[in-house]
Amino acid sequence: MPTAAPITLHVPSACAPSAPVLLAISGGRDSVALLHLLREAGFTNLILCHLNHGLRGDESDGDAMFVQRLAKKYELKCEIEAAHVAALAKERKISVETAAREARHAFLLRMAEKHDTWIVFLAHHAEDQAETILANLCRGSGLAGLAGMHAAQRLDSGLHLVRPLLHVRRSEIDAYLKSKRCKFREDSSNTSPKHRRNRLRHEALPLLNDIFARDVVPQVLRLGSLAEQDDDGLQRQAFAFLTAPQHVNEDRSLLVTPELLALHPAVLSRVFALWLREVVELPGIEHDDIEAAMAMLAPKGPAKINLPHDRHLRRKAKRLWVE
Repeated sequence: MPTAAPITLHVPSACAPSAPVLLAISGGRDSVALLHLLREAGFTNLILCHLNHGLRGDESDGDAMFVQRLAKKYELKCEIEAAHVAALAKERKISVETAAREARHAFLLRMAEKHDTWIVFLAHHAEDQAETILANLCRGSGLAGLAGMHAAQRLDSGLHLVRPLLHVRRSEIDAYLKSKRCKFREDSSNTSPKHRRNRLRHEALPLLNDIFARDVVPQVLRLGSLAEQDDDGLQRQAFAFLTAPQHVNEDRSLLVTPELLALHPAVLSRVFALWLREVVELPGIEHDDIEAAMAMLAPKGPAKINLPHDRHLRRKAKRLWVE
C-alpha cells in the first residue's frame, strides 16, 4: 500500500510531549487520526476524553466502547461520561447542537480540573474551518467570526484549545488513516440534512466548487487568515487605547475625551467591547449593545441605554459608567 504524504502537526511549543494533555475524541476518523499522529509525535501522556451525547442509541454506546478499547490498547488514561443532550436542549430551549457544545465544554472543564491540565487537543481540520467561516459569514459576523477557529485559543474558563490539524485537508486525513490501516467509527448523523453544518459540507461547498470551477476551500481559508490578521491589529489598537492611564478612571468609568471621539469606528467598537466585557466585567454584551453605546457619543445621542442583566450605561459630564 502506498505511503500517504506526511502530516505535520501545528502544536504550540508550550505543549510538552511528556506533559499530561486532554484529547477530545469521538471515535470518528478525525479524532482517531489525531490520536495516532500525536502518539507518533511523542505525546505519551494523553488523556482520552469522550462524551456520549446519547443521541444515537446503541451507536453512541458503541463509540464509547471503541474509545475505551483504544485507551486500553495504547495504555492511556480514559474519561467517559454520558449526557442527555436532547433533554438538556428541550429544558433550556436551545438547539441540540448548542446543547451538545455546552455539554462538551462543561465535561472538558471538569476533566481539566480533575487532571490539572488545561490543554485540550481538538481534531478540527481545514474543511471544518471553511464550513465555520461560511456559517459565520451567513450570520453576519464581523472580522472575528470570519477568522473562524483559532489554532490555539484560550477560553475564559481557562481551557486552552489546540487544533493541530486546522491546516490539514480531509483527504489527507483519509489517506493517512488508510495507509496506517486505522479503524474508526462512522457517525451516521454526519450525513443527516437536519444539521446545517452537514448541508454546508455536502451541498454548499460542492456547489461553490462547481460555480467557480475550482476548489474554494483554500480561498475561504485565506479569507479567514486575512480576517484574523486584521482583527488582531484592530484589537491591539483598542487595547493600547484602553490601557493608557488617561482614558479610564479608577472607578472603571470611561472618559469621553477628544481622543475617544476621534477613533475610527472599527477601533471604537472594540474599545467599547473590551471596556464593557473586560474592565467592567459585564457578561452577555452583544453587537447591538456595543452599537447602542457608540451612539451615545453622537451630539444628540442618548444619555442612558439598557444593558444585559438589568444594568444601564449612562453618560454625563464627559464620562460613561455602568450602574
